[in-house]
Amino acid sequence: MDQVSFVDSALVFQVPPFEFLNAPGFAAARDRLIAGKLALYEGNHLFNRLILEEGRFLCYLAALSLHAGQDMAQSSTWLTLGRLQREVTELGVASRNRVEAQVSCLRKYGFLTQQPHASDRRVRLLVPSAALLARDAGILGLLVSGLSEFGLSPTDGHKGPLAPDLHRAMRRATLPHLPGLSRIIRRHLPLAPFFAHDCGYMILLILLRGGCEGRDGLIGSGYQRLAMQTGVSRTHVRRIIEAARDAGLLTTATRGGHDIRLTANMWHAADRWFADMFALTDLLLREALAAGRAGASA
Repeated sequence: MDQVSFVDSALVFQVPPFEFLNAPGFAAARDRLIAGKLALYEGNHLFNRLILEEGRFLCYLAALSLHAGQDMAQSSTWLTLGRLQREVTELGVASRNRVEAQVSCLRKYGFLTQQPHASDRRVRLLVPSAALLARDAGILGLLVSGLSEFGLSPTDGHKGPLAPDLHRAMRRATLPHLPGLSRIIRRHLPLAPFFAHDCGYMILLILLRGGCEGRDGLIGSGYQRLAMQTGVSRTHVRRIIEAARDAGLLTTATRGGHDIRLTANMWHAADRWFADMFALTDLLLREALAAGRAGASA
């Protein structure tokens, strides 16, 4: 299949998003991905706040990618606060101070630790926790499993979290694509009411699940229930729902955020997002496997 450029010349997908979007099994794969993500995210309110507000998401993703690619024999590859700040600020999504604040938050809640380098104790390395690595491997595993359902994955039949070696290889492959990933997020402006706020992505997933399960597409969850599910205030949820309503993504029939109905615009925007995520995962998986084969040959 010919490679197709998407978003810009920095990111070239081998299988373009529209092929996933137009595949007969797309809706089923999307719904399983939503259910799988919610199974990983629900019940962990601290982690939920990381997973898609752009600056935070790219900060933690850059940390995982830099950790996967570092070579202890080459100091230029070490994951330090300074290097993480340089990588993220070059993306234009966060300042150096904001990156430092995010690292402090990740350390406070046990997602990152800071340890002295074995040979130079003046250098403080950032180290992702086992819990953060496991959660990320689980998320990538869901996406790779989704690829298998399209019959396009080199690892057809995969289920569950990725094995550590494959997870590390995919995150090494992620690093050069961070600018393209940042532009993908910005491309999905219709979903900005969710992407730009704490736990907005979690609320989006819950609404999409409710839209699939609800009778006649009606979602009974109100502001209070969504607040309890996501660990943010009722007011915060109300503002996100009202912003999504004003953007034409949903309607609300009663006070308190009850009887929500997702519009065709919401489903169209969400489907384009998940198609992009499948295409990006396919690209990272192929590059990771190709790098592994090249390393084995060498």
